[in-house]
Amino acid sequence: MLAEIAGTEAIREAVLDHAVSAELQRAGLAITETDVDAERQRLSDRLMPGSSKEEAAELVRRVLEGRGLGPVRLGALLRRNAGMRKLIADEAVPSIELIELAHTIRFGKQLHTRMITTATPHAAQQALQDIRSRAPERGLMISFMEVASERSTDQSASLGGDLGPISPDDPGLPVVIRSTLAELEPMTISTILALDTGYAILLVEKTTPATSTTLDEVYESLEQEVRDRQERLLMDRLAQNLLREYSPSVLDASLRWSWER
Repeated sequence: MLAEIAGTEAIREAVLDHAVSAELQRAGLAITETDVDAERQRLSDRLMPGSSKEEAAELVRRVLEGRGLGPVRLGALLRRNAGMRKLIADEAVPSIELIELAHTIRFGKQLHTRMITTATPHAAQQALQDIRSRAPERGLMISFMEVASERSTDQSASLGGDLGPISPDDPGLPVVIRSTLAELEPMTISTILALDTGYAILLVEKTTPATSTTLDEVYESLEQEVRDRQERLLMDRLAQNLLREYSPSVLDASLRWSWER
């Protein structure tokens, strides 16, 4: 019945609840209501940044209910996250290098970029030719946006390939994209770039210069952002490790199918 109702996710949550509780007990740690409230606030800030407390509470409730998270599952999620955050707390230590990089990415030069991705080099070549054939009449920007919406496999296709402002120093970008953006002049199309997952064409609309905001002015907020990012990565890794370590001995065939699929 459990597998039929909720399948893998229900089993996963039950295993994690047990595993986190056991690890907390082993480490001599305990979750407080303050910890749970802090997780609730983090969730609200992530889903509805900038909203008033009352507005955020209602909007978060609607979003979570849409994802099947009612009061019981939400409470379990918050306690689970609070527990995992306690377990990895000593590992999340932002270095000055990471904080400086976060400052560069946030307040350094920004490139307003559009991208088209394709599955094959032939499709990328066709997209490039299509842009060039339309550009004399439609203009480069409009042509790129049209072809992106028609041909791009990236989720930004519906936005005409718009990635918004990005930093060429962001290590989260593929190296080939970072190096290309560093040299690409505004309103110039890149050559076809080979990515791990396909092929890409870039267009930089404009460049926004770095701001005058100093590291000292925003050090504490950036330190917290870096810490939050580290904690999320560490918590994800911990969850995977706990699921392997506490993998249940599933005897019922339907439950075994649900857990292993």
